[in-house]
Amino acid sequence: MLNVADAELLVKQHLSDTPRADHSRFVAHIMRALAPRFSASTDLWEVVGLCHDLDYFYTHGNWSQHGLVTVAWLGDKIPAEAQHAIAAHDHRTGVQADTLLADMLKAADALAIIDEKLGRTSLRNADRTAPYPALRRLLGDRSYLSDILKRYANRHGVPFEDLIDVVARA
Repeated sequence: MLNVADAELLVKQHLSDTPRADHSRFVAHIMRALAPRFSASTDLWEVVGLCHDLDYFYTHGNWSQHGLVTVAWLGDKIPAEAQHAIAAHDHRTGVQADTLLADMLKAADALAIIDEKLGRTSLRNADRTAPYPALRRLLGDRSYLSDILKRYANRHGVPFEDLIDVVARA
């Protein structure tokens, strides 16, 4: 299996020193932090987070292939469950995956994008009584990200406060 150090090298190779590389590292941080909650492999979850956007620049403009190209590149270096999670993380591929790993990748990806768009302070200061509607209002044309985060966090019992704690530790 691909280890974290090798996945980091792939991020450097395919994403260079771009904001997309930073995004992938942040998703990996979130995934690694969430894995113990589910008694999952922290290394596997971090690798999935690091690798999920390796093909970002290669598939730019053809989002129906985003994630699928990464899976082809990685082949059997990652388990089938990880391949499926990466292939399904962008709905435009048409690939469906409802595994815990796939759901948490979608949530981590949405959370990282929300953090990038709003900034850490706005995210931390979101209305705790109704955080998802508050995020929806703040996100404007990307309000669907709040829905994605809510869907998968609620499905797997991850409280909003726990998500904010993970972001704050980044």
